[in-house]
Amino acid sequence: MVVSPPNLSGVYVVLLRFFVGFLGLILSSYSFAAIQVEQVEKWTQENSTASLESFLEWVNQTDPQQMAWFTLMKASLSAQGASTTNPRAIVFGPDSKFIFTFNGHQEQAGYQELEMIFFRENPSPRWELRKLSFSGKKQKVELSEANPSRCLSCHQNPVRPIWSAYDVWPGAYGENDDAIPDFDNDKYAIPGFNSPPIEQRRKEFAQFLEFKKGVGNHPRYSKLKFAEGSPVSPFSPNGRYSDYRFRPNLKLTESLVKLHSKTLLSRLKTHPDYSDKKKLLLATLLKCGDFVKSENVAFQKTLNNLTEVYKKSCQNPAPWNRTGYVGAGSEQHHLLFLLGIEHTDFSLERVPKYWSYFEGLYYQDEIFMMELYQDVKTTYPELPVLDYYNQYSNQVRVPETGEGEAKHISEICRWLVSSEEEKFLEPLKDPVSVSHPVATCMGCHSPEGGAPYIPFESSESIRENSRLVDSILNRIESQDSKITMPPTRPLSQKEKKAIRDWLSH
Repeated sequence: MVVSPPNLSGVYVVLLRFFVGFLGLILSSYSFAAIQVEQVEKWTQENSTASLESFLEWVNQTDPQQMAWFTLMKASLSAQGASTTNPRAIVFGPDSKFIFTFNGHQEQAGYQELEMIFFRENPSPRWELRKLSFSGKKQKVELSEANPSRCLSCHQNPVRPIWSAYDVWPGAYGENDDAIPDFDNDKYAIPGFNSPPIEQRRKEFAQFLEFKKGVGNHPRYSKLKFAEGSPVSPFSPNGRYSDYRFRPNLKLTESLVKLHSKTLLSRLKTHPDYSDKKKLLLATLLKCGDFVKSENVAFQKTLNNLTEVYKKSCQNPAPWNRTGYVGAGSEQHHLLFLLGIEHTDFSLERVPKYWSYFEGLYYQDEIFMMELYQDVKTTYPELPVLDYYNQYSNQVRVPETGEGEAKHISEICRWLVSSEEEKFLEPLKDPVSVSHPVATCMGCHSPEGGAPYIPFESSESIRENSRLVDSILNRIESQDSKITMPPTRPLSQKEKKAIRDWLSH
């Protein structure tokens, strides 16, 4: 009897299909690293006559996840124009470490430019601005130097992103809690849409549908990846979605807060008091005053001293409206201010208008506290592992890989203050001056800026030069686009008054 050999080709086909399927599963779950400045520089050199659309195609190939995370601005204060039918797309990727923006009509300002901001981790965490131009005088693709002076007039120096806090993002689609109510479907009609006025929500819905009509054939917007699962993707049809795929404004806000906390800590580490005072700073962020009042009078005196010094510092216009933070549980703001570190806020004027999850104690301080805790733990390995509940009431262990039994905040506080009573009685150094009224001016006119240096660190040094004072006042009030300051946007009346008051004191 002759035995036929097995059909190996069929087995190979089955195995091959299994392997391909398995490989696809692995690749689909693989997290691509964010595109870096150096990669963009190399692409620019190799594609000196390319179009903006070809860059978007390259991004899609280099990091398939990047174009799946974006939001859309129907109105914008940036140098790039925006409208309801041709919004300014903010593409931020899964972690917001590479963000770029573009618009969609050739008559819009900035149509042939990409504005980019990178989160740079080495040698220290920081933001870096770049501009990629596709129709310059040399008729070739040009990548700007890091942090162009024109950008610093709004983004400041050190650089920061500009983005509003949860849960209202003026000018964005889905500006109210990421929701564009789907009025064509009754299941999304919920009472919560009576505020803001329902007519306003209907108008936004109609505008978004009009925009979506032209997306498929658009040379730029068609490159965006609209997630399936929402009729108004990438936004939510009813404001009740917890899936970040349909909460792009919230996702961007959270990512920026996490990254910016790293830049704040990096700057804080350069302060001469940091090494001696970081335990105290961590204790204030943990609100140890709630746990050690009866155990450590010295610690309480220190908090009271911080408050008094802070209030004295606020006799002049308080930077970034920080007087709004004075009150119960605001010790951390006192200390951050005294060390010359801004509180995390991405609004254009840095003036928090109301409390939310992403301002005050509920979110930003929590993220900053976690970054600081990691650093203190590195210096003092004996610091117990922290066990606490975050703003979402989830139990968190910090650091995640920490060994040993996790301790409650009260026990961490006891450890922090147990050997520091004498140090806590030492006064802090003089407050670092932060000139809020002229923060916009300092973006360009600082030693690191691209414009002539002006000593905005001190109003006294400027007042000694009456001609300089007159020039500053003339430029902020001028309607002449050739001399008005800042050159990229008009100052509000409130900002102008703050500058006038600052110069007159």
